[in-house]
This record gives sequence, structure tokens and C-alpha cells, in this order.
Amino acid sequence: RMFVAKISSSNGMPDQQANVNWKRGNLVCSSVVMSLFLVIIVEWSFWGLFGTYIWEAIIFMKFLSIFVGSIVDKQLGEALLSAPVMTAMGLVQGIVTMSANDFMDFLLSYIVGFGFLIIERMYVGPLQAEVFGWMHDVFTSGIERLQASYPSIFGGDGEKTTMSSSEDALVPDENNETVEPLIGSYASYSCDTLSLLYTPFIMVVIMVFRDEAEITKLYGIKEADMEYYVLFAVTIIPFQIIADILLHNALELLHGWKMHEYLEYCRVRFQQREVWWKGLETNTLDECIEKSLRSMDQLCFSSQYYMLNTIHVNAMIYFVMGVEMMTRAKYTVFGDPAMFPIIASILLCSVATKLLLTWIARMFGLWRIKHEKRGWHSKVLESEGNPNIEHWDDVQVDHDQHMMEQRITDQTFRYKFLNYNRSWILSQLPEMLTPRVTANQRPYMINQFARILGQMNGNISSDSDSDDEPDFETAPMTASTRSLARTWLIQANRRLRLKKLVQPLIQQSKGTECQICLSRNLLQVETLHSIEIIDEQFKNSYGTEEMDQVLFKRFWQRNQQYQTICLPCVQKKKNKEHDQIIMDDRSLDDGFDDNLASDDLTRTSESILASWYAAAKKNVNQGN
Repeated sequence: RMFVAKISSSNGMPDQQANVNWKRGNLVCSSVVMSLFLVIIVEWSFWGLFGTYIWEAIIFMKFLSIFVGSIVDKQLGEALLSAPVMTAMGLVQGIVTMSANDFMDFLLSYIVGFGFLIIERMYVGPLQAEVFGWMHDVFTSGIERLQASYPSIFGGDGEKTTMSSSEDALVPDENNETVEPLIGSYASYSCDTLSLLYTPFIMVVIMVFRDEAEITKLYGIKEADMEYYVLFAVTIIPFQIIADILLHNALELLHGWKMHEYLEYCRVRFQQREVWWKGLETNTLDECIEKSLRSMDQLCFSSQYYMLNTIHVNAMIYFVMGVEMMTRAKYTVFGDPAMFPIIASILLCSVATKLLLTWIARMFGLWRIKHEKRGWHSKVLESEGNPNIEHWDDVQVDHDQHMMEQRITDQTFRYKFLNYNRSWILSQLPEMLTPRVTANQRPYMINQFARILGQMNGNISSDSDSDDEPDFETAPMTASTRSLARTWLIQANRRLRLKKLVQPLIQQSKGTECQICLSRNLLQVETLHSIEIIDEQFKNSYGTEEMDQVLFKRFWQRNQQYQTICLPCVQKKKNKEHDQIIMDDRSLDDGFDDNLASDDLTRTSESILASWYAAAKKNVNQGN
């Protein structure tokens, strides 16, 4: 019920209830089948030569887990449901390594498994979907070619196959900068970490039930030697966590994933959840993410997520150990007359334990909502007849917070926020509006863009109708002016891309003090050569218009010079330039310069230039 929560909805109640029941039944059935498969793996580890071929067995189980994981993901359809199932398989793989011939072979098998873990996290996991997709495309294209070549044998239509292949070729590739590989990689890491932390507990359970399960006896491990295995499993935990941190950094550098930012975003979402259990929130599934990963993203890899996996993994491992105990004791379940009373008592104890633990969690404020006291007004109404004066301070604080949140959600505050942070929002738009997000939210974005254009057209028409501004004629667009405008647009786009490319290099060149006044406060760095000059030199040196980013960075580092300057010196420099402009004799002319009106200018151009010249003279005279 916690994995597949029942969320109240007003539409589609019968279908939704049937879908929820089917998901729950599918999860239970898949877990039972996987547990029986794990029993087979444990029985296989009792083979006499298993310890001799322990390394080959580890390699085989690694590839087997990839194959079984793809089947489980296909069967359950959600990564949240398949995570505990695959965690149980990883935990059993760690347990069967104890069947090595001695403790030294056990340590070496752990090193081999850790090496394959690094390869799997760095390369196999991120590239698994692409490899499977490539294999599917190759297989599909081979079938289509056979159908096109031999339609009578394979029953295909050559024209239809050709058209479908040409249509597939026209479909652009999706942007690889999506969050799905990041979530999948971190989900795999969470399963491995849970298996790492849970292994010592399972070893202790095997030690306690040594005579019943007989696992350590069949492995040939003495009861006193079992302590070394437990100590190793406990000692390796902090070192494994440090290795995982380094692996996360390597993944960020290799694949460009913003893992730390995503985890911070998950932490904020979990702290600001609206209900006690995160999975019960409505309308919080991110539709931009792949459907199979939405429920896992909703739980934000929080403590609730790890608690779910722990409970489910615990149930599967107990199932495996129970089957092993019954097998060693040659116990027949259906021949025991006390089976049904035992099952009934276990179910009753489970329900009672669940209610007790839930009540204790409520009492101690486990997973308390951060803004749980927002409903202060309802508490006041409930205690209207007998008000509680002791909690009046909390009510007053919550009321102030409630009023502050109302002011934050006001339209005036939103307008000021957008106006103040406009530059930052615009700089972040290219990272937020990826091609995938644009494709998913295309109708909404088109609607918003049409509204923006409508407001801009309204503002332009209102400005043109005013009497204070000059009324310019519409200039005709010829082929030359259109070509000139297109050239300007290409150059502007190139300059913007180059500026964004060299911005990190400029920031890295900032010194520790101002080169003019030797100040250490409010420093910024300036380039002595403009990006236009460097770009022209780059084109003249290499004789090409193509922008090679690596080559341009090297050329920029060789030819650019920087100056570290503080803000007061920048202001003095601007004031000096302004004074020089004011003292210029050309700005003191009283009349209109007739040289501006050339025979090559049209009436529209003359009107625009005259308006600009008058406005410039007015601004200079006011500053003087």
C-alpha cells in the first residue's frame, strides 16, 4: 500500500482502483517469483566447486543481474517497484560469496565484485539503454529489410517499410541532457548502498539461526570464524561510502550530470511536502520525466524511500531463509494442521505492529510536515468554546507566517521578483527549456508565447499612437536590407556564443587586488581587447568562419589580456569618459548639421537621425 498508494480522485474511480489493485498484486507476485529465484541461487552456492570457481560465478551473476533487472523493470513498469526486488538480488549475491574456500578468497571476491561495480556504474549503467536501443534498432531494421526484400516470404510491404524508415530518419534525436540517466544511476546506487548496510544484519541472522538454516555449515564456515565476516561487513561500510562519493564526482565529470543540484532539489521538495507521506501527494508527478521514473522522483530518495525498500527487502530475505529452513527440516507446509492458525496469528501481529509503530511515529513527530501549523484557524475554531491560552503564542507566530505567505503569493510581489531577477531567469532559460521539455509542454508554451506577443503588440501600438513620440514611416524591405539584417543576426548570434564560451576564462583571470588603486574589495575583471577584435583576428589567422570552441579558447588565451579593477575605479573611469564627451566641441553646436542629410538617405532615415541627434544633444546639455 505504501509502494502503490491509493490517492483520492474525483474522476475515473473504478478504473483507478482496478489499476491500483493490479499494481499491488503484480508487485506481490513478482516479489514471490524473484524470491524463489533467489532460493535457486542460494542452493547453487552449495555446489562443492562453487568456491573454486567463485570469481567466474561473480562475473556470471553480474551479467545475470543486468538481464534479470531488465525483465523486472519490464514486468513492474516502475523503477520504484523494481528497486527493492533488485536490492534483494544484490544482497543475496553478497551472501553467497561467503561460500569461498577461505576468508582470503572471500576478500578477493569482494575486490572483484567492487571492480565490476565501478565499471557498471561508470559505463554499463549509463550506456545500457543506448546499447539496448541500438540492438533493437539493428534487429528492427534487419527485419524490415528482409520484409522489403522478400515480401512474399516474410509478409511485408516494401513501400510501407521504406516510408516508415524514411519517417524515422526525419525524427530528430532527443536531447541527451535529460534527468532520466541521473535518476537511474542514483537509484542503482541507492539499492547497492541499502544492500551494503543490510548485509551485516543478515549475517547476524544467519549466525543466530545457524542450526536451522545450516547455510554456514554447508559453506564450511566455523561458528567462531563467522565473526570475521561480520566485522569485515561492518568495517567496509565507511570506505565503501567514500568510494561512492568519488564515483559520484566521476559521473558528474564524465557524463555532465548535475547530481548534487538534483539531490538538493529533492531535499527541498521533501521538506516542503504537503502531506505526511510523500507518496500521497496529488499532482506532484513530474510529467517531463519518463513515466517509469516519476514515482521514484516523487519520493525524492528520502528516508521514506529507504524505509520502503528496507521493509520489502526484509520480507524477501526472510522468505528465502524460511524456504531454506523448511527445506533443511523437510517440513511440509500443507501437512501441518497448525498452518492456518499460525498464518492468522502472524497477520494479526503484523497489523497490530503497524498500528503501534504508526502511533509512536505520530507521537514523536516523525516526518512531521514543516508547515504543519498552517491550519491555525481551524484549531481556533475547534477550541472556540474553550480556548487554549497556552498555545496562543504558537497561533500568533503561525498567523504571521500565514500573512507573510499571502503577501509572497501576491501578484505585486511576483512582478517585483520577476523584474528584479529578470537577468538571472533569462540566463537559466536555455538550461530549463530543453528540447524534451519543449516537446512535452509545447501547447502551453505556444499559448504563453502568443499572450506575450499580444501584449507586446498592444504596447507598440499604444506607443505609436502617442503624440510625444515621432511617427516614423515604415521602411520598405529590399533584398539588400534583408540580407544585411540576416548578416547582423548571424554575427550577433556568433558574438553571444563566443561571449558565453570565454566567460569562465575571464572569471578565472581575476586578480587579488585592483591594478589601479590596489584595493581588494568589489573587484571585477575587464578585457583589454573586445571580443569583436579577437574574433576578427581569429578569422584572419585561420581563414574560416566555423567556430571551433577548443581552438578559439586557445587563441583567446594567447591573445587576450586582462585587467583587475574595482568598482570605484570603474565609476571614475566612466565619469572621466562622460566629461570628455561633454567637453567635445561637436556637442556644442546649436544648429542641425546639414552634413547628416545626405543624398543617399531616405526621408525615414533622415527623420530617425534627426530625432536621435536632438535627443542626444538634450541629454548632453542636461548632464552639463
